[in-house]
Formats: sequence, structure tokens, C-alpha cells
Amino acid sequence: MKLKHIHIEAYKVFQNFDINFSSADKIQNLIVLTGVNGNGKTTLLRDVIYGDDSANKPEGCMTIDNDGLIETFELPTSPGSESYKKAFSKVIFYTADDKSSVNQLQKEIIRYVDKFVYVEGKTSFEAYNKIQSLIDDIFSGFDLQVRFKGISEEKQLIFTDLNNKEFGIEGLSNGEQQILSKVFPLFTDSMKGHVILIDEPEDSLHPSWQVRLIPVLRRCSESNDCQFILATHSSQIISSAYKEEIRVFIRDDKGYVRAENCTDGSYGWTVEKVLSEIQGVKYLRIPDIECRLSELCNMVNKGEYDSPEFKEALSRMETLLGYSDRDLVLIRMEVIRKRKKA
Repeated sequence: MKLKHIHIEAYKVFQNFDINFSSADKIQNLIVLTGVNGNGKTTLLRDVIYGDDSANKPEGCMTIDNDGLIETFELPTSPGSESYKKAFSKVIFYTADDKSSVNQLQKEIIRYVDKFVYVEGKTSFEAYNKIQSLIDDIFSGFDLQVRFKGISEEKQLIFTDLNNKEFGIEGLSNGEQQILSKVFPLFTDSMKGHVILIDEPEDSLHPSWQVRLIPVLRRCSESNDCQFILATHSSQIISSAYKEEIRVFIRDDKGYVRAENCTDGSYGWTVEKVLSEIQGVKYLRIPDIECRLSELCNMVNKGEYDSPEFKEALSRMETLLGYSDRDLVLIRMEVIRKRKKA
């Protein structure tokens, strides 16, 4: 199952609201919702898409592609029907338990291996190869220098580092354990054909890992034929998504939210460009520094760059930001240009 379109008549911040999960008539396997706080991203995931309580559903409709069959469910009446319950039983509001103990994580992975052997009738060798490929794909996706080697006779997971030194799951760093606990369940067969909703997937992830999350989820959606819908404030995640995958939630003049496609695309953009052009961040620095830089620029434009006030203000900023700060370099270059012109 995959979501194709949602229409909401009137509900909280939504008024005659439409969001399309397709691009060029193709349903996207991954959709990234972004926008400032309070613009309804979590409300859409939790209140509208997730759950089957018709009393809490707004008026509107949801259209899905259920294995090639296009179905539209009217809200709020449809959630009581068996066909709706069957279709939307494949919707998961995913919250990874990144605080789970290493023992719990290890037991979950072992259970997954046992399922291959005792339920699906695979050999131990086939099961180990499957789990090795899965875990190594996760680690390599996040550029972690760790590999999965196997399972000991005592049913303990064994990993190796770049020097082929062996260690157990407790030898993984906290970050490596966290990534494994967050991402491993998404690759399991239990997620096949599901719509997976994730609110703020960047939570507890270092920015260098946030930027690698989307490619990993794309591979997961392809292998499991599932659809991810993320709500995020992470500039790193937004810059790693294609324009067809992004929906920006913005307020209109009446205060209601609409979902807009990202026409220019943000793939590969710098964090600063995403912040200013998509997320609407006015200041890329703290306001105090922005004001001081603006004052320096104004003094240069007025030809006051030789004044004691300018030199003192510039010196203070160089102490605060460092002599090689990009904006300060540009200000000094502009001073040199003006002096030559004079």
C-alpha cells in the first residue's frame, strides 16, 4: 500500500488542504515534509493518516494505491469500515527505541535470524548471509567502519573493525548501537508493503549521519516495497532529498497551511541555502552577530572604513569570529576594492 493523495476540508491548521504524494503520476516511495513548527506536519501524520478512530478524523478523503488498485476513502466515515481497517493496518507510526539495551537489540537480531531458520526453513548459512548483508548495508550506508561477522555458539553477535579485531555488540559505540536500533527494524520483512510515518527522524542523530539517512531509507523502500513519509526540521535531511520528494508546509494570508512542491529542488544544497530558502530562517547567525555585521557593511558603504569606530568594531568581530571568518573576509575585500577605486 502507498498513499497517493489526501484532502482535508477543515481541521485545525488545515482548510481546503491538499497534498499529493505523486510526481509526474508516479507515487513517491519517500516523502519529506518540512516547514516551521506549528504548521501541521505531525498533525497530518498522527491525526489524519495514522490510527482508525473515526471520531478524531477530519472531513475529507484519502486516496491510496493498494497493490495497483486505486481506492479513495471518505473521512470521517470510512475508518469504521473493514476495507479501511484492512488497508490502513499497513500504516506504522514508527518510533525507534534508541534507548533499548544492547541485550534487547541483540535478542531482536537473533530472533530475526531464528525466523529465517525455523519459520522459513533456511539453512543457518543462508540466514547468517542474509543478516550480514542487511547489517553491513546499514553500516556502510552511514559510513561506519564496522562490519558484522557472525553469531557465536553462545548466540552472541560478533563484529569486526578495520583491523579485523573481533568484539561483541557491547563493543559498538553508543552511536553505532543507536543507528542499528533505529534502522535495523525498517529493513526486516515485517515492514514489507507498509506506509511508515516517522516524525523527526533526525532525533539523536549526528548531522553527518542525518545527511546519509535518506539514501539508506531509499534502499529500504526499494527492497521492502514500502513508503516512507517523514516530518523533519533537519537541513541535512532536506538537502539529501530530491525535489520530487519534498513538500513544504507554509501558511497562507489567512493562517491556514498549504503543502507546496519544491520546484527548484534542494538536492545537494548547502545547509545555509536550505535554511534560508526552504525553512524560512531569517538569520543564519545569531541576531546579535547579524546586526554587527550589518553595521560594518553599512560603514563600508558610507566610506567610513578608515574611521577609528570601524577599525575597533572590525577588531572586536575578528576576536569573536576569527580573522578568517567568511563574512569578515568579504568585508575586508570590499574595503580594499573601495580604496583602489578611490
